[in-house]
Amino acid sequence: MLNWLTGGVINIGGHISPFVFLLALFVWFLLVRKGTNIKKNRKILIKTGVFSLLGAMISPLLIIIISGKLFQFLSSVGKIIQKINSFATFKSAIIIAFRGFSITGGLLILSIVLLFVLKDAKKLTFAILYPFPLFAAVARLNCFFKGCCFGKPYKGIFAITYPPASITSKHHYLKGLLPSRYVESLPVHPTQLYIIASMLLIFLAALLMKKFKVKKNIILGVILSGYGFFNFFIEFVREEPLLFNFIKVGQIMEIVLFFMGLRLIFKTKEEEISEK
Repeated sequence: MLNWLTGGVINIGGHISPFVFLLALFVWFLLVRKGTNIKKNRKILIKTGVFSLLGAMISPLLIIIISGKLFQFLSSVGKIIQKINSFATFKSAIIIAFRGFSITGGLLILSIVLLFVLKDAKKLTFAILYPFPLFAAVARLNCFFKGCCFGKPYKGIFAITYPPASITSKHHYLKGLLPSRYVESLPVHPTQLYIIASMLLIFLAALLMKKFKVKKNIILGVILSGYGFFNFFIEFVREEPLLFNFIKVGQIMEIVLFFMGLRLIFKTKEEEISEK
């Protein structure tokens, strides 16, 4: 969205994006440090990070296999590798590779690693996941700045339009909804802002529950279920391809997160997910 200032000629959003993401990570780090002794648990935290990264690398490939697009994916990867002949093209390839990652997928993988894979990390689950909604809200600013993750056409009170040459205009042009990609987009749902608002609401609810000494397993359950619930319904107005023509990949992950949250509330003890 910041690219609007130059009509997409200068990639302002691309330059500021790393700083926004680093800000989100810094906010997350500060809250994690407040909830646990990072120096004492550094080995567990590093192990958690490594396992989560491996999971995040594997999960997009599994989605590609399930959707039946493996050969198409391998073909495109081969073409990208052939074009790498400088640092600039290598950087572009890395950016393309990371487009398969998502905040929702990251939360799902991290939750699975903490709760089911690494037994010695389970006690840090609350400290690590409690700040996640705030991290997600800040990180989603990148989507708003770039104009990606936009919504479906909509003419209501919250509708926004994107300028000529934007990602949205190109999408509408390719779908035959506009005569050119170099004209203003159709009005769409500001799904990025919907997600940011819902994440802030979840974090505020968690903050209040923590203040009133609600059990940590319940707080964490509300966070995961709330994340899954809000994002599942926002997906209906977000412009994303369907898997098997009836559901989106994100919605599958959000359903899993919702039930993981319920499991935390009803089947997990507070001391299992937090340090004494």
